[in-house]
Amino acid sequence: MQKARLIFKDNTPFSLDFDDFYFNSKDGVNESKFVYTQAFEFTEDENFIIAELGFGIGLNFFLSLKRFLNSTKRPKRLFYVSLENFYIDKELLRECYKRLNLYEEFKELLELFLEFYPKNKEGYYRFYFKDCFLDLVFKDAAFSLKELDFKADVWFLDGFSPSKNKTMFDEEIIKEIARLSKINTQILTFSASSFLQKNLKKYNFEVQKVKGFKKREMIKACFKGFEFECKEAYFSRVKKDFKGKKLAIIGAGISAASLAYELSLRGFEIEIFEKNTKLFENASTNASGILSSLILKPEVVLGELSQNAFIEASRFYQQILGFKPQGVYEFAYNELMQTRFDLQKDNVLFQICDNRAFLEDGGVIEPKTIVSELLRLSGAKIHFGYEFMHFTKDDNKFSLHFNTQNSKSGFDILIYASGADTKKILSYEAMNLSKVRGQVTLLKPFLDTKFALSSKAYITPIKNDLQLIGATYDRLNEDINPTQKDNEENIQNIKEFLQGNEKLVVQGAKVAFRSYSSDRFAIIGPAYDEEFYKKSYKALLWTKDKPQILPQNIENLYLDFAHGSRGFSTAILGARYICALICNEPLGLFKSFTHAIHPARFLMRKLKKGL
Repeated sequence: MQKARLIFKDNTPFSLDFDDFYFNSKDGVNESKFVYTQAFEFTEDENFIIAELGFGIGLNFFLSLKRFLNSTKRPKRLFYVSLENFYIDKELLRECYKRLNLYEEFKELLELFLEFYPKNKEGYYRFYFKDCFLDLVFKDAAFSLKELDFKADVWFLDGFSPSKNKTMFDEEIIKEIARLSKINTQILTFSASSFLQKNLKKYNFEVQKVKGFKKREMIKACFKGFEFECKEAYFSRVKKDFKGKKLAIIGAGISAASLAYELSLRGFEIEIFEKNTKLFENASTNASGILSSLILKPEVVLGELSQNAFIEASRFYQQILGFKPQGVYEFAYNELMQTRFDLQKDNVLFQICDNRAFLEDGGVIEPKTIVSELLRLSGAKIHFGYEFMHFTKDDNKFSLHFNTQNSKSGFDILIYASGADTKKILSYEAMNLSKVRGQVTLLKPFLDTKFALSSKAYITPIKNDLQLIGATYDRLNEDINPTQKDNEENIQNIKEFLQGNEKLVVQGAKVAFRSYSSDRFAIIGPAYDEEFYKKSYKALLWTKDKPQILPQNIENLYLDFAHGSRGFSTAILGARYICALICNEPLGLFKSFTHAIHPARFLMRKLKKGL
């Protein structure tokens, strides 16, 4: 993405891209308060969503956050979604606040923000503050607005003057703003442009002129509703209400732990049901693992989602758990992979040189530590030895039934995060799930490496006088016992890192099972009503370009599994997305990604082919 060409005039940020100041050069804070951050009233609802075009140096956000934190009458949580297409380096952002003599006033919040500020790469980035989530979207607004899904309470139409930045206020932009607004959403802007007024009125915004900040007038507008056609409605979210906040999760791996943590931030009472008698008997069991990303050709959805999941997982673990990434090396070991590496040489996440890529945001993780710490922070109650069989519903409450334990009842929401065992409790005609066996091998230290290395297999740095390598991949074998054959396969797959004279001594091995889908994407979203889908979308072969009716789902039942070998990346986005569906929040990722992980996607592919 583009870097902002920013200079200072009278110690005020000035854009060479738009030949305009970022805000009033003499009184920027009071201007921001007057036009935006003090010009609306907070509700006392669960969530309040502010959306903004033009993050700039973030002044509107920090003023809004400080007002939110200091308010007695306010929502429980603030979501702030801001779009920006011109990247400012973190050192330059800090300098802006110092030049404006605002650094000390905002230092605590600003430095927390800058600590986790992302690289110069298009993407969707979430920051965690007290009772507040900032979603910073680096992408051109004309494209990124179509990729978003929420209903804002307030819009800040910031950016530069319409005469300098007309595309920010054109008809297509305002159309998407209307789609992302609820009835009576307020539009706040410094502008009084007739061009902007015309576009707002076209999409049924009630527009009024009011006194501006040190100028004659500016616009305020209120959304009164507009009917939009809905194509690909079968992937649309459907808001369902629930009476209480008692929630059950089936499974206790990384998906469940991520969900439990995120849901705890939203005030849910969480109970987790695990079939094993203790933690760490499934895929989240290894003492060491690698946080990394697939490297595929640009614009391949699986690769783009893997990158987004990777960087957001790294940032999440840094923000919440104090993770310190040391980096990981990925190697291209055949011509196809080398072609992919060559096409990604400009990707700032990968630092590619010849056949290797250094991902400085990745590295060795401790799965046991991550899962146990997230569960501890969540305050969830965990039930061990509860093998889930099925549920029943009475008065919209779930009762859970187990193999050898008494039933548990009274749950408002149920989530399956059961990993490799999901096939036993869920049956959809078009959904193909695989239970894949993986074995890792523990060796006496043989390679002195500071970084994790990943090629046909991976090697972790030495820890506790052991070195871990792996892992095998077997869809047909369900044996829980390690085999010498798999140890030999793991050793064969790391041959490229060996000199040939090492004495490799196996100290142990571990088997775990993971759940995979047939298209390699995780399965995350609502549990859909299969019969409704078949009946309502059966004519898609002939009508796929026409609007459809909204889907029906099994109310308050959600799915979060099939994360495969990269669950410690994708589980973070999955947890955010499930929370968004339950609580009617911004999605936490781009909408096209949600189509790729939607549980009904397999059925929809068949229906589109007339099958």
